[in-house]
Amino acid sequence: MITYSFIGSDKNAGKTTVLNFVYRQLNHSKSDETDICITSIGINGESIDNYERKEKPTIQVQKGSYFITAGEHLAGKAGNYITCCSFCGPGFLKTYVLGKALLDFFLIIEGPNDKTGLIKLKQKLAIVLKNSICLIDGSIDRQFIGHPDVSDYILFSLLITERREQQQKTADLILALSLQLCSVEQRVGINQYKENESKSILLAADGSLLYHGINIPFMDKELKQICHKNRKECCILYLNGAFGNSLHQFLAPMRKLDVVLDNFTLYQNITTGVQQRRVFSPRLFLYHAVPVKKIFLKQENWNSQFRPSVEVPVHNLFRDDPYEIGI
Repeated sequence: MITYSFIGSDKNAGKTTVLNFVYRQLNHSKSDETDICITSIGINGESIDNYERKEKPTIQVQKGSYFITAGEHLAGKAGNYITCCSFCGPGFLKTYVLGKALLDFFLIIEGPNDKTGLIKLKQKLAIVLKNSICLIDGSIDRQFIGHPDVSDYILFSLLITERREQQQKTADLILALSLQLCSVEQRVGINQYKENESKSILLAADGSLLYHGINIPFMDKELKQICHKNRKECCILYLNGAFGNSLHQFLAPMRKLDVVLDNFTLYQNITTGVQQRRVFSPRLFLYHAVPVKKIFLKQENWNSQFRPSVEVPVHNLFRDDPYEIGI
């Protein structure tokens, strides 16, 4: 089974439009032996945005393809689908239904909103639909979507706008996509102490452990204290939690520090406010490679000639010929 996850740089970045486009394209181009299944991280597919109370693109399940959603969203949908199986029990907070669409119909899609539940769902789906492509409607603020156990490929929607705070988000995300992998030596050192619950690991230059944290890094006071204590020493800091403004500001002056982020989704702005940020002196690396397959642009400013400086195919879905965009 191959997994494509869809994320957007911001609200209204065109993520659902891209998902629907790729979903249709795959259904038209797939072989008879390949099944297409669509699901989501949490709830998606509502016609009205819960926060902005504006209309948003909806998700239409297509005839002959499969979907996974929470059972309560299927009320009133009888005759539109057949139930293949259900996923429930330990590891799942809800009962999720795998269905096959008998015709095209609109549906709210809901899947597990945590890494453990999503991986377990994928494992079970791989048994039922062995030769399949699973499309996951994701979110940039669910950092686990960047983990290779969750996503084989990511299709990224990027908002191009004149708004300053959104431009900073875009710049941060492009930087994250271009980060290099950590060295073999760094990986070996981190792996000596890395566990499933690890959120931070601080290593000395000789590889000895200075700190191992299981709390969210930007809220971990002890992590900050030990980093400050060793600020003049060569150290390696592995992070498996959001790398937002507060932690960025704190670590910025530490010239001898190498920061290794678990995956590219961790590099993000937590606040939307514009503020002056310090020049970041540590070197930044990734533990897991960036699995971005394509970038789709949504431009609010049509005069912009912006093209991300990354080695990933980039398409403007609202300008390019969709028949020329291969997935």
